[in-house]
Amino acid sequence: MTVVSIDILGPLRVRFSNNEATPNGAKLRAILTILAFRADTEVMRDELIDELDLMHTTGDAVNALHAHVARLRRWLRHYSRKTNLIETVGLGYRLNLDRGRVDAHRFLDLTERAHGLAPKAPSVVADMLKDALSLWRGDAMLDALNGRLGRAAADELNNWRASARETLIDAWLSLENDLQVVLNARKFIAENPLNESMHARHIRALNRMGRYAEAVEAYRSAEKVLDEELGVKPGRELRAAAAALATFTPAPLAMGLDLQGEDIPYPNADQLCP
Repeated sequence: MTVVSIDILGPLRVRFSNNEATPNGAKLRAILTILAFRADTEVMRDELIDELDLMHTTGDAVNALHAHVARLRRWLRHYSRKTNLIETVGLGYRLNLDRGRVDAHRFLDLTERAHGLAPKAPSVVADMLKDALSLWRGDAMLDALNGRLGRAAADELNNWRASARETLIDAWLSLENDLQVVLNARKFIAENPLNESMHARHIRALNRMGRYAEAVEAYRSAEKVLDEELGVKPGRELRAAAAALATFTPAPLAMGLDLQGEDIPYPNADQLCP
């Protein structure tokens, strides 16, 4: 029996047991991406017509949508040998696939479970969120960003991703894994330089490692980007991280070495989260 899985945390990827394939045609990819995000629930026909802008690009939007869905059904049937993966339900369509077969829903499930355990079990939380974030291969809903449904879904997933990253960093801070915090916070800040909470976590980890000069520079960098991009001053969390620097005392020597002047090592691939 062919096992079907669909990945939408990055370019659309459809797996049929040990084979992978992607539909030809941007509209087919957009339809399947939307159906996968809403797996096992109905997507209204009018929603898909609006999503694909068929009212403005075809003379008969309903028939055009039916034709696209028919092509997608044939494509899925060819690879999966299943005839009911896309069902007509009421005035819409439903992807007849368990939500656990879609990477976005596995990510959301792991993230919600991890949030439920935080902050009491930081080691377990860290492992769960590393697994959740490893599912990302690029931008979410990449093949469905031209319509309102796809953009809204991408925004929702990106917000959950940001929350997962922050909770993961907090778990590492609880475990005093400051090097892991610094390596990943730098990556996350590069992707979202306006995230004050991530800046604050980065500064706290640097401070605890005894890297006072770098922590001060990190605060100044955050202060500058907030001023230039938003015209605002740092918020309470970031100011608190900076205030802690005023009471800085050098960290104890580790194994006889003063780490203050040492470079933070270049991270291995398994040290960085998506």
